[in-house]
Amino acid sequence: MIKFLSSRMRIHPVFWLVMAMGGLTGYLWETVIAFSIVLIHECGHAAAARRFGWHVLEIELLPFGGVARIDGGRDVAFVQEFIVIISGPLQHLWLPFLSQAMLALPFWGPAQHQILTSQNMALLLFNLLPVWPLDGGRLLHLFLERLYPYKSAYYRVLLFSCLGLVLFSIIMLIYYRFSVNLWVMIAFISLSIYKERQVIPLHFLRFLMAMSNRKKVFRMNRWIYAQPDEPITSVFSGFYRNSEHKIRIVGEKGKEINGKALVSAFFSGRCSGGKLEDYRFPADD
Repeated sequence: MIKFLSSRMRIHPVFWLVMAMGGLTGYLWETVIAFSIVLIHECGHAAAARRFGWHVLEIELLPFGGVARIDGGRDVAFVQEFIVIISGPLQHLWLPFLSQAMLALPFWGPAQHQILTSQNMALLLFNLLPVWPLDGGRLLHLFLERLYPYKSAYYRVLLFSCLGLVLFSIIMLIYYRFSVNLWVMIAFISLSIYKERQVIPLHFLRFLMAMSNRKKVFRMNRWIYAQPDEPITSVFSGFYRNSEHKIRIVGEKGKEINGKALVSAFFSGRCSGGKLEDYRFPADD
């Protein structure tokens, strides 16, 4: 574990595997340059996150980029998350110019410059594929969260990721079937999608807890119409990020429930029956 930018940095075993395979096959410069590009890419994410005051728990280097693990205890603004996500790919734009300037150095020649520019472009394009957990997949997830409730957006991005990965694998099977590194990365992404699917309920729980504790009031108001006997957890499934929610009970004129108040009541045990009709209206609701 390495300490970097005031955050822990962890290098995933698959990253070491890919790097070792490159070194053993005589591609030392390619290995060093790939490591450097990935490191700079991830530093872009971490620096942007720190600029917004986010708590960066850990930076993990992956063969295709990296993951800056952020404390998920807050419902951060969409624009902030967009900037943090895009700050990684943006680092690829200035690297060719840096490489061009480094040609004046004795250890850096046209061969190294060519390696960097080609690897830099390949990693950028690969990382922008709309597949989780690549940055392209995270941007797609952010877009879907504007259109769908939190939980639904999560399931949809993973579904799209599976379809995108299958299509990408077919193309690679036709043109690059003997690229071992590529198939290792595809296998890793497949495993990442599966593991992310398993922890969606945990992410959703953290989302609700963050909602119950937040003080910020969002400008976006969303109305949810529900039956009195509808399970509260079903109502929660209609909650969006960066939004305030008002639940209107069908058939009970004038009865409206504040979404945040409902979440707080649920966690505090004031909805013992588990249905919307079991909610106890506080004096100010």
